[in-house]
Amino acid sequence: MANTTGNTMLRHALQRHINRRRLLQTSGAAGLALGSGVRLASGGAAQEEITFSRDFDGTTLNLLMEDLQETTIIEEMLPEFTELTGITVNFEKVGYGVMHEKLVPQLAAGPGNGTYDVLEVDFYWVYEFARSGWVEDLGQRIADSGGAVVLDRYIPATLDIVSQADGKTWYVPFYAYPMGLIYRDDLLNDEAFKAEFNEATGMELAIPDSVEGYVDLAKAITEWKGEELYGAAMTSQQVDPIVMEFCNFLYSAGGDYYDADLTAPTINDETAVKAAQLYVDCVNQAAQPGAASANYDDSIAVYSQGRAFSSVSFMWMLSVVDGDEEAVAQGKNKAVVMPGGTGLSGAWGWGIPVSSPNPDAGWEFVRWVESSDVARRRALAGSLPTQIAPYEDEEILAKYPWLPQAGDMITQGKGLPAVTKQTQLVEIVGRHLAEAVAGGATAQEGMHAAAAELAELL
Repeated sequence: MANTTGNTMLRHALQRHINRRRLLQTSGAAGLALGSGVRLASGGAAQEEITFSRDFDGTTLNLLMEDLQETTIIEEMLPEFTELTGITVNFEKVGYGVMHEKLVPQLAAGPGNGTYDVLEVDFYWVYEFARSGWVEDLGQRIADSGGAVVLDRYIPATLDIVSQADGKTWYVPFYAYPMGLIYRDDLLNDEAFKAEFNEATGMELAIPDSVEGYVDLAKAITEWKGEELYGAAMTSQQVDPIVMEFCNFLYSAGGDYYDADLTAPTINDETAVKAAQLYVDCVNQAAQPGAASANYDDSIAVYSQGRAFSSVSFMWMLSVVDGDEEAVAQGKNKAVVMPGGTGLSGAWGWGIPVSSPNPDAGWEFVRWVESSDVARRRALAGSLPTQIAPYEDEEILAKYPWLPQAGDMITQGKGLPAVTKQTQLVEIVGRHLAEAVAGGATAQEGMHAAAAELAELL
């Protein structure tokens, strides 16, 4: 995930009891219909019994892993893998900010000459690693996996976001982190609050179905309540947070960074400029003071204190707030897909580097960790799954009744465009968008300047 602070908060939050009394209760029937009406495809037939090889007994695998809850969940299960295979797995746990710089020299070291045997790959790096020739095409390994890895078991959107590139499968999805709209459900259903809002603004208090409607609602709440209650708690710090947040406005407004064929930027077309203007207006007219430089700690603190009606954020924010016994907003929230219908969805995937000293043993680890039973137990422990089956599992849904909303966000979400240099894309857009927020340029000027630089990435 592209924010170390947020990951730390998530790790702590998921270790606390999560109060979900007010979240939507769901059933675990097969073929789960998610809240928006989207239905996930069938997860396929039940998994056959999987056997694991002891051909690599005595091998030690080294993996660079982001230090967050998902890593801890898997790490605690590793003794099982060692007992099955004789393979020892060592996790080198670091913050997100240093992962890319540590990985690249090892990936470029040449066949068999790297340090890491299996990769944990963020959706930012999918095209860079694949097109650099640093990772294996996993197509044949998946076909020969004996049913341990079956792509039909995964939410299709996760395959698009973090698995496949240029017609090949380079990674196996294992953890998702979508964004959407988190809001105060108690206020939305408070008849006195709704009546006062209507009298003060002439508007009905309801979750809008468009980005424009959302910004109008957030502005109206802030104008009405001022410092007592902001319409939106926003996270507009450069470079990563502002772009992650903006993606939800851009995508749900119908815009994108490039055209469908990736031949030209569209970040400066009429739709995208309107989305940028809506975003700028939301930061400056609906959000808390200091939103333009706010990180995830800041925006979550504002929301937790009960000082914001809503926040466009990662799904894990809901767990952070509802897991905080001291939060004013604890247990009073719901989450939905971004108004307009398409938010940003991020994900992590497993890859086998060409530089791996032990690629076959590394693949044995992937077979094990992505087998249905292990994936299910990871979901029960608090992972946000990429496989379909946990979203249809009564025991998992009883423990995490907000899971269908997360599934909606993943299913309807999208990642960054399929350019090799996604990190540079985020830097470019973040810089120009922040200038527009600060008033140093209009939204149109900022997006035109961004488009000129984005064209160089094609």
